[in-house]
Amino acid sequence: MSDTRSRKLEHVKVVLGKDVQFKTKTPMFSDVELIPRKAKVKKADTAAKFLGKKISAPIFVSGMTGGHEKLAKINMDIGEACSELGLPMGVGSQRAMIEKPELGFTFDVKKEHKDLILLANIGASHTTKYSLDRIEKMLDDVQANALCIHTNPGQEAAQEGGDIEFRGVPRAIADIAANLSRKVIVKEVGNGISKEVAQRLSKTKVCGIDTGGSGGTNWIAIELYRASGPRSVDIFREWGMPTAQSLVEVRSAFKGMVTATGGIRTAKDIAKAVALGADACGLAYPVLQAQNREGAKGVERYLRHLTADLEEEMLRLNCASIDELRTVGYSINGQLRNILSQRVDKKLLSRDG
Repeated sequence: MSDTRSRKLEHVKVVLGKDVQFKTKTPMFSDVELIPRKAKVKKADTAAKFLGKKISAPIFVSGMTGGHEKLAKINMDIGEACSELGLPMGVGSQRAMIEKPELGFTFDVKKEHKDLILLANIGASHTTKYSLDRIEKMLDDVQANALCIHTNPGQEAAQEGGDIEFRGVPRAIADIAANLSRKVIVKEVGNGISKEVAQRLSKTKVCGIDTGGSGGTNWIAIELYRASGPRSVDIFREWGMPTAQSLVEVRSAFKGMVTATGGIRTAKDIAKAVALGADACGLAYPVLQAQNREGAKGVERYLRHLTADLEEEMLRLNCASIDELRTVGYSINGQLRNILSQRVDKKLLSRDG
């Protein structure tokens, strides 16, 4: 258990102290062009829906951390900012608190912010190891609104002592989604989800898919920094499906909630993702940086500016609401178009406004 606990702290130190962003891959939103609507609007409303609840913008903070005493403040600061702004947040993998309940306080953000939409988190490789009752208790203990199950075979393979046993996981996910009291979201952590995986998940009770595409923070790189000595998995450092590609593929095969994460950095990225079918967009790395600089105030300032930038982008596109942004015209160009033309219906490569 001490290894799990110390690893959580090491992850944050590596992310803040090393260059762990993808080097050659981008989320590929630069290959997407949005087409402004004809009608002029003077005001834009960024409000959206998330898990049936109203939020102030289609933005949430992706799960990052917890499980070590020194990491509790990060989650509490993010929770304070998200509660103030009316945005959801996730926490990092809660394996630590399942195995050592006294660490639960590092994830218990809703103790102080009851109105917060909180996303719990557990690894896919652990869905076969813990009973439904144990997972349910974990959710109850932090008053979570939903459970995210993260699939991270790339990270686990790169991690020294990582858990690469994924046999039985698809069935376990289906069973949890069918029997858990909360909704279940399946997410990747930086390597993307394909349409084939989305098609399989569409046959379950899973309510949402989070792309977790490549182009932002690279968890394989994080584990390589932590590893001692050269690793054969170095060749997989840039492995993964870019976020924009994953988003279009997942949306082509899945009718439930789809969220875009992985290298989302600007309001333009968010607007493009929403136009391509994302219900909301998640950010982690820039939020962690803001928290590291200025605590809760830094996170609030960053997210407030991002929301204001999205409003400006919507005005530029003549969209008065998020619903209008979802129907704005777009064209997919360049390498992204070449890739997607081989993967999805060509009708998805462009849309008239």
